[in-house]
Amino acid sequence: MKRLPITLGALALACASSSYAHSSEVLTGMPALACEAVLCLSSSLQPGECAASLNHYFDIRKYAKGMLDWEATIDARRSFLGMCPAGNSPGMSSRMDAISRGAGKCDADYLNATYGKDVYRYRMVGMSSLSLPGIRDLSVVKTVTLTKLPYYCVVYNDHAWTYDLSIKYVGNPNSGGYWVPAREYEQAQAKWEAEHNGSWARNWHYSFEDPRHKIDNSAGTGNNH
Repeated sequence: MKRLPITLGALALACASSSYAHSSEVLTGMPALACEAVLCLSSSLQPGECAASLNHYFDIRKYAKGMLDWEATIDARRSFLGMCPAGNSPGMSSRMDAISRGAGKCDADYLNATYGKDVYRYRMVGMSSLSLPGIRDLSVVKTVTLTKLPYYCVVYNDHAWTYDLSIKYVGNPNSGGYWVPAREYEQAQAKWEAEHNGSWARNWHYSFEDPRHKIDNSAGTGNNH
């Protein structure tokens, strides 16, 4: 593999387990694949050399009655990682536990896709007492309603042995919020605020329900009187 960031030094050393430190034997087969997976899943930098271990790891899936059994999948993936001899090193067992629960489910792309919902964005016109309100510039945008990471993601992303896995939430869950890698947060947040604050954005409204239905119902109620 390519040289890993220095922040992964402790993890790399742990993967060179003591049982091999005094031997000329080189890790091969499943133990080598498992150790590589631990390293690759602890960094956002995943060179081509990571492909074999990552493909093997994410191909481990367990099903029950035709549906993915997530808890069984976690256990199976954890067993695979445990094939790395470094698993008995201090701190490695808990690290492997965190990887098996968080890897693949705690990055910005996954959270945005899993927790993203459609929200209607529109402007209101005709708000005077002489006319019924109307809708203008109606569109559907995505917003992510999950604003706090599950505990297992915090344990996985923000561990001392990870490199560049932290993510942050941008914006507001009611009006186009989403997750980004922590390194992109300041720029993304500034862009979101520019698009949602100020005089230009003040007239925008957001709703999880189609606002045309609300107006239709309001008009119908008014006619009844």
